[in-house]
Amino acid sequence: MSMNAVPSGPPEPDRKDAPLEGGGGPPHDGDTERRLAVLETRFDTILPTLATKADLADLRVEINGKMDKLRLDLSGEMSGLRLDLYEKMNSLRLDLNEKMSGLRLDLNEKMDKVSSDLHTASTNTVKWCVGIAVTLFVSILGNGLYVRTQINDLAARQTPAPPAPPAPDRSATSPAPTLPDAPPKPGAAADPG
Repeated sequence: MSMNAVPSGPPEPDRKDAPLEGGGGPPHDGDTERRLAVLETRFDTILPTLATKADLADLRVEINGKMDKLRLDLSGEMSGLRLDLYEKMNSLRLDLNEKMSGLRLDLNEKMDKVSSDLHTASTNTVKWCVGIAVTLFVSILGNGLYVRTQINDLAARQTPAPPAPPAPDRSATSPAPTLPDAPPKPGAAADPG
């Protein structure tokens, strides 16, 4: 709705009114008085609803008070949330440290057990290897003693043979050794004889 509630219609370009300069009274159209009365009525009804400087100052003080209260409330809530967050983080850190310590102890126990098992297994393996080597040495020594005993028993059961006459000195009686003939070469004539 427009501000102007009084219908005034389109201006009439052909209508030329007398200039306002002439008689000290209102212009000759009576419409101006009516329009001015409507505007005054509007202003009288609207002005009491408009805010004054005092109203704006009161509103400013009220808004500032509410903003300060809201800021304090938010600050308190943020501090509470921060404390809750720190408590939860510390609790989580303590839980993790406790669980990590438990895992470390379990891991150390298992590593010690594995190390002990490996040491026991390697000791047993060395014992078996030494046992096999000693058994092999003892069995070879035992077999050697057994064979020596058997040879000595056989030698004791046999009658001693008469001593052999000394062999003649071959160097004085035997001619100089000769080399055997070499095999004939192919294509060479054979020696008759």
